[in-house]
Amino acid sequence: MQNLAFESAWDRTLAHQDRSEIERVFSRLDHDQKVGQQAVILKTAFNHKEEFLVTVLVNNYSNELFSLEGKKVLYNESGEHISEMKSQYKLEIPAQTSMPWTFIFPAAALRKMPSKEFGELIFN
Repeated sequence: MQNLAFESAWDRTLAHQDRSEIERVFSRLDHDQKVGQQAVILKTAFNHKEEFLVTVLVNNYSNELFSLEGKKVLYNESGEHISEMKSQYKLEIPAQTSMPWTFIFPAAALRKMPSKEFGELIFN
């Protein structure tokens, strides 16, 4: 059975409204028959440094711990490659667990401006 968990800093600082939205998205996902890892985009934004922020619910459907450290992370829209980065995040997601996380793509890493429509985040 898939569990929803929050990294400790998120657990302490997450606004009630944001937590409720994450719980709502998690409860609506079909977790049956899923394998590997999947990212469900919750929202995107730009910060004051013009970095592209992609907040996702990372679903680890495997029976093993999933570490983000060193993973290549791609952001695509309509099959078009928009940005990529090598993750330096030390987040580890236990087996059969989903956790929210925000990936920050440097402005210089954007090949083109993302649209207002959500794309997809892929781990390699």
